[in-house]
Amino acid sequence: MRRKIFALLSIIGLTFAVALGQQPSANAPSVERLRQIVTYLASDPLEGRRTGTPGAIEAANYIAGEFKRLRLHSWAEATRGLTARDWSPYLQFFPYISSVALGDKNLFFVNPGKADDMMQFKVGEDWMPLGFSTNASINKAETIFAGYGISSAELKYNDYGATDAKDRVAVVFAGTPDGDNPHGQFVQAGQLRFKAAAARAAGARALLIISDEEKFKDDRLTRLSYDNAGEAGIPVAVISQNLASKLLGTFEHSLAEYRKAADARSATGDLRRPSGPRTLSLEVQVVRRESPSFNVVGILRGADPKLKDEAIVIGAHYDHLGRGGEGSLAPREGEIHHGADDNASGTAGLLELARLLSTQPSKPRRGPPAPRPRSPSRSTRLRCASSRRA
Repeated sequence: MRRKIFALLSIIGLTFAVALGQQPSANAPSVERLRQIVTYLASDPLEGRRTGTPGAIEAANYIAGEFKRLRLHSWAEATRGLTARDWSPYLQFFPYISSVALGDKNLFFVNPGKADDMMQFKVGEDWMPLGFSTNASINKAETIFAGYGISSAELKYNDYGATDAKDRVAVVFAGTPDGDNPHGQFVQAGQLRFKAAAARAAGARALLIISDEEKFKDDRLTRLSYDNAGEAGIPVAVISQNLASKLLGTFEHSLAEYRKAADARSATGDLRRPSGPRTLSLEVQVVRRESPSFNVVGILRGADPKLKDEAIVIGAHYDHLGRGGEGSLAPREGEIHHGADDNASGTAGLLELARLLSTQPSKPRRGPPAPRPRSPSRSTRLRCASSRRA
């Protein structure tokens, strides 16, 4: 790994030298300097630089310190007085949800048919809201079986085509008609967020996804996590096979029969209609916790009177995967994911390029002007280093 990183840094240094047309000098690209930056950013103390963690904040402060040392203009200065809170003027704050947890109000009741006969199911044992679920309270809503919960005009497939899901709670199987095929045609449409969007578009009040695992707690969906892509707009939860049987009424049809009928291309439609007065009451409360997160912005003014108003944007993400978990190949947190090549090496290249451009005798002709005050997400024209999730 060390040999690979050294080779990569050598290539970056050579690329800079060719691109800038420079001969070896004090202002030439430095492989050693690149190595130092990568070594620090990928070091154990920064613990993989996961967005919102102390390690990522330390990396952001390090980059900001480099920008200050190179005398680059800060984004706070460029926006004429917009505050940078209590952080470095080079740090551009943005909201980031670093973790999610269950709130105090997560309730699930099922009415199997009798007016006053309600069964309660416990969160964590029979059901679990997903991290992107919208918090809501639903009272006595009918359930409807909607196959795999997939709707795709491109694939000419719609699990809601023969199902009236409006104002009902859609119950669907996890996965797709492709089964375990990772290259099947439903890979994208079968993703959880697309299923949630399809249920919402069909008018469903909530989406319940039947677990693939016999032991509910073995299902990865029961591990509450959040991907910072926004809320679903409706409550979304995974439910155990036992709870699914209660909702679908498997004394009339087995869960296996429902699975056979899940593919809308071959379903007869009998199992897609409400099978009785089964209703449920549901309350979902997911607590989302924010952590300080930052873009790091440095600005180098242009020297040409005519071209200085044109901006050149150069960027690299400095965050990585921390200790694994959501978004990584290690579903559970553990060892440090150092991220030397993803993307400490790119950040090192960016900092070295910033040094070369800011210290060379002739300044770049182009560069952003001092912009008018705007919201933080639009306040700069040149983002020199950024978080991947900004």
